[in-house]
Amino acid sequence: MYTPSQEELKALLEIIAKLSHADSHRASRRDISADLLRLLHADYLASYIWNPHSGRFEDCVALNIEPAHLDRYERHFQHCDPISPRVRQQRGAAIVSDLIGQHELERTEFFNDFLIVAGMHHGIDMHLFDGDKHVGDLRIWRERGRPEFGSREVVLLETLRPYLIGTLRRLHELDRERSKARGWKTLWMHHPHASFIMDSQNNETYRNPSAIRLAARLSPKQKDALPALLREARDKPIEEKLWSDFLITVSTRDQSECEDNGVAYMVQIAPKKSPALPASELRTMFDLTRREADVCALVLPGFTDKDIAKALSISFPTVRTHLNHSFSKCGVTNRAELIHWIATNAK
Repeated sequence: MYTPSQEELKALLEIIAKLSHADSHRASRRDISADLLRLLHADYLASYIWNPHSGRFEDCVALNIEPAHLDRYERHFQHCDPISPRVRQQRGAAIVSDLIGQHELERTEFFNDFLIVAGMHHGIDMHLFDGDKHVGDLRIWRERGRPEFGSREVVLLETLRPYLIGTLRRLHELDRERSKARGWKTLWMHHPHASFIMDSQNNETYRNPSAIRLAARLSPKQKDALPALLREARDKPIEEKLWSDFLITVSTRDQSECEDNGVAYMVQIAPKKSPALPASELRTMFDLTRREADVCALVLPGFTDKDIAKALSISFPTVRTHLNHSFSKCGVTNRAELIHWIATNAK
């Protein structure tokens, strides 16, 4: 089986970090699209969510595919798509040519009038399921003349699959909370990510407690530059050198769902690097048990559950138990969020 390189693992961690910051189904797929194409050395990407009520693939996010071409898929070609039904049964990353031979595919209307017209020739797809619920898919293609996808791309997508499913599950729960909350201020008050809420005039209206703590630890230059960053993050590139140690994401609010009409967007800032903290400090700061703190201290530098079990001479299920208890105490749902929570809240 293919083993990812250190560079590929770094790229995977960057994608996972972006997933942990997504605040909508569309944003979760949109924000990682370019990263996925670079990682997989691919040319085109489309992602849909299946609507069982309409019996259609909807809510498309795409990269390098013309909108008019996507419209043709949604109006007609999804109904004669021979690929998606087979990949859905696979429930994992699948190379298209392994499910339908290239010669067979090239005889179809779907290939000749849709795929090849847009330049798509070699494909790899992955449909994501949370239990029996289809929560999204990834359809990734290379041009004619490029190499076929192989085990490398399958392994990389399968590595991301549980994080994608976990993110989409979290966002479904977030949507439910949004429907109950009066606005972003209420929703993000206790969120582990440093969240700065801005109005339509690019003025900061609110920062949550995590943002207050993070702002206090910025360097003098970063503190001086923070107001400009918040005002310009939605419209201008971020100055890489000054903010290179942070992952910065911007969430634009759909005003049709707002009760607080003055809230236009939110800027979230999280350290990229994991804090190097001993277990004793983690235990005191976050009210963890000794073993929970031991486990978290090894999560921060990137140890896997198996590595942690070996290092602490405990069983794999015991590692998971301590980790889940730590998630609950810190109010997070996955490892990436735990790392960001500790980085943001460590005193």
